[in-house]
Amino acid sequence: MKSPLFPKLNRSESNKSPKNGTPEKTYSPNIKDYELITDIGGVGDISYLYLAKYLPTNEHVALKYTDLTLSPDYELVDEVIRTIKNSRMCSHPNILPYFTSFTENERLWTVTLPLATGSCRGIMKDYYPEGFDEPVVATILKEVLNAIVYLHDNHMIHNDVRADNILVDQNGVVRVTGLRQLVNLTQDGGYMKHCFSILSDNIEWAAPEILAQHNCFDEKVDIYSFGITALELAYGRTPFDDWSPLKILLSKLEYDCPGIKTNKLMPKSFLKMVRACIRKNPKERPTAKELQHHPFFNYAKSTDFLRSTIVTHVKQNPKKREPLKDES
Repeated sequence: MKSPLFPKLNRSESNKSPKNGTPEKTYSPNIKDYELITDIGGVGDISYLYLAKYLPTNEHVALKYTDLTLSPDYELVDEVIRTIKNSRMCSHPNILPYFTSFTENERLWTVTLPLATGSCRGIMKDYYPEGFDEPVVATILKEVLNAIVYLHDNHMIHNDVRADNILVDQNGVVRVTGLRQLVNLTQDGGYMKHCFSILSDNIEWAAPEILAQHNCFDEKVDIYSFGITALELAYGRTPFDDWSPLKILLSKLEYDCPGIKTNKLMPKSFLKMVRACIRKNPKERPTAKELQHHPFFNYAKSTDFLRSTIVTHVKQNPKKREPLKDES
């Protein structure tokens, strides 16, 4: 039975082609046409990924699952619709595409590329609690930066860069997701140099100018979040891990970003890059294009490196999780 929460989703959001005319794959909006193979892991705060077989063609896909009963009001529904619509505006090798979205009972299913793992945050939690080695960090960040450059070139702000929203597919290609808070700076045929956004649940990664609330912000908020994410990938946590939201807010408004107490050593070029990204004054932060030429990315390797290390390690050491309950 189809849920009434998304009465027009199948027609309006399932099979539109991206704006740039990239060929679009078409998949059935019927869960019976998919066979769940195994869980992949969590993504973001409210969704889960499953590797599945699309029975009409026997090809592998990933199904993103969201339980719509998690929220009693329309807020959750609005959030997932916004995520789907924002994802449809983007077409880039490092941004996770959404092919088809449909509902079954009170579940939202989204069909996407077959992924090898859950989010980088989940991978670190299960396998690398102290963070990744510098070649892995550099490779992942370089790919994420490609996605950010694409968004900024198209006058969009991701506005939620963090390890929870970074995935790795079966070929080791990094895919950015979590576009629920994406900001489009083009409105009514014009371009806005600044914008304003309400606070969300990403306060650890949010730039000080967003937390100030009386200031407008621009693409430089993604650079700040990128810097915090770099620390998260390198050390398995942010500088604000286990801090209360109020303490984080006051710290970011009054002081520079604190350091992370650790014995793990990272290259000086990494620390210099992070310091440049997390400057309190957004005008002093580099642009995404400028960051692409930073010396730290000399440590970056190809996506085959991620496939042969991270992807292979996760596949060879699967974690047992609770199976999806059948509510049909």
